[in-house]
Amino acid sequence: MRGFLVPGRHLALTGAIALAVAAQSAAPAAAGAQSAAWRVASGELVVVCPLTVGGSFEARTRGLSGHLAVDPAQPSRLTGEVVVDLKTLDTGIGLRNTHMRDSYLEVGKGDLFERAVLSEIVLKGEAATASGATTFTATLLVHGTRKPVSGQVRIARAGADVRVDASFPVNLPDFGIPEPRYLGVGVKDQVQVKVKFGSAR
Repeated sequence: MRGFLVPGRHLALTGAIALAVAAQSAAPAAAGAQSAAWRVASGELVVVCPLTVGGSFEARTRGLSGHLAVDPAQPSRLTGEVVVDLKTLDTGIGLRNTHMRDSYLEVGKGDLFERAVLSEIVLKGEAATASGATTFTATLLVHGTRKPVSGQVRIARAGADVRVDASFPVNLPDFGIPEPRYLGVGVKDQVQVKVKFGSAR
């Protein structure tokens, strides 16, 4: 059974990546539609974990937080970070959650393991006014390891409100996470992270 729980950690990685999207949809921290600072309000991160024998399962969390601001020296870059609480990842099965958090993500090792952090986010276009479909790059910290990630994001604006729908792949071995396998069955090395996020004043 332990092998099947491993997929959850993939979710963690994914959760981290979803942060990137959250950054895009963060809510304005200051008054004014052109404010260059955002507060991560609420949203959901979903990690799709494909199984080696076919099919897949999902891990979800709403444990997102953080603050971002447009870098005045580089309009496409966001300073600050988006944080995902890996202790809140939920696959829908209690035992699998426990194994994912304690045996694979090793959240008990401290801050570098219990959180996934997305920082150094750069959009293709100006971050303060980005709208529609675009791409992004960022640095993801998961399992004590930092690696670059990239993905697709769609940003919709309605006045001061912002909605974000993003996705990006995460390769588990890149972050030093053992292969999730049990009797030849498990989760594939690459998982897909999907994030839907809405801003709030």
